[in-house]
Amino acid sequence: MTTFATDHEAVRQLRELDERTRTAWEEYRSSVSDLAGEAYEEAELISWERLQRSLHELADERGRVASPSEPGGPRDPDPTH
Repeated sequence: MTTFATDHEAVRQLRELDERTRTAWEEYRSSVSDLAGEAYEEAELISWERLQRSLHELADERGRVASPSEPGGPRDPDPTH
């Protein structure tokens, strides 16, 4: 695959990850927007934890897209063992 094709694919994937990030935030906001009091407190905690998991997973994916591993798979950071 050419560098251009690889770069184009990475840009496409990053745009998709950006959209998924926006969607995660929208889902969080909509899950608590009409609530108040105790119902809000309970739903907000659950929704916040779900959002944080999603954002963490998306950040991991973004890191893999932005810094793909070398051909042949991931490298061992400690080659002495």
